[in-house]
Amino acid sequence: MAGAACVYRKTGLLVAGALALAACGQGQEHRPRVTAQEQCDGTISAAAAPALKRAVVTEGFTDAPTGWLDETAAKLREDYAKRAIVSLGTSECVASADRPRNHLSVEFGVYRERSLGTYSGRPYMYPYDMGEEAQVGYRWTVLYVRCTSDQLKGSDRRPARFRGILVVEESSTPDTAATREDNLVILHSVALALVRKLGCVNDAGLPSTPVIKPLKPAKVWPPGPI
Repeated sequence: MAGAACVYRKTGLLVAGALALAACGQGQEHRPRVTAQEQCDGTISAAAAPALKRAVVTEGFTDAPTGWLDETAAKLREDYAKRAIVSLGTSECVASADRPRNHLSVEFGVYRERSLGTYSGRPYMYPYDMGEEAQVGYRWTVLYVRCTSDQLKGSDRRPARFRGILVVEESSTPDTAATREDNLVILHSVALALVRKLGCVNDAGLPSTPVIKPLKPAKVWPPGPI
């Protein structure tokens, strides 16, 4: 039968079926991606890996699929070309603990200029000096950047605006500065890989290693609930 896919007819012989299935699997062995650095399509740096383990309270992760980085970069290119004011149908990268069910997700999209400051004043979030703006919390963290790139036609005159959002779910991490800053380190790592994928000039203003510089908050919140 023509075609590259492995297909076999039912013969009534279990041995023949088993041999056919084994042949299908040849060259297709899957190595589970269960380390911290393999999460989010390998965008977690060696420096960010310990922070991810602490954020999700785990040493091991469930298997992570590939392709998220290419898909997200393509979506941002498309949204910029269409002059979209919001990204619809974006995909998340999700890092899930092997046990318990703690997980963390990161998603990117375009934003409008007036969106800056949207998360300012949100409970349990604090401003940090990174990118265009960073609002950092123990469950939510948002990072805004501007990008000029040859991949984004016209961005030399109208820089692209991209926003990354990190969300921590089902975690027992407390609301402390250390927890918040772990989240920023993780989001910085993923964002840096993405802006490099997009060819953003000067890495869209992101430092090659995260520089954690808190700004004076408008309000100091009491510790958030676990």
